[in-house]
Amino acid sequence: MLDAEDIYFMFAIFNIASGIGVLFVQLYLVFFELENIFAALPNSYGAELRKPFLNGGVFSKIFVVGNIAMMLCFHKRSIKGGDLSQYDYDNFPSKIKFQLQAMHLVSLFLGVMMLVLFALGKYMGWLK
Repeated sequence: MLDAEDIYFMFAIFNIASGIGVLFVQLYLVFFELENIFAALPNSYGAELRKPFLNGGVFSKIFVVGNIAMMLCFHKRSIKGGDLSQYDYDNFPSKIKFQLQAMHLVSLFLGVMMLVLFALGKYMGWLK
């Protein structure tokens, strides 16, 4: 039978594996959908601000995609702040919008889960 420590480390391995899965989704978006993402945001000031960062390599592009995903996930705040155009948000391709929003929300969930696992592991003495 599994004890609490084994279940804890199963959750930790699941969290790490899910994080790697999110990384692969980000890489897919960077290599295959980046042009479509920026083509769908011609009127958005936030997208124009982030275009110079696309020349910095793969990691820079991953951060830009994450930033665009954040703008789409919290679209009301981004529209109010002027980073995102209401027209661009309404006409953004739904498949890519879903992928970006799901990737961002899963990343947020995994980050919170990692913090909880870290705090629990320290409290229980499983992490030295």
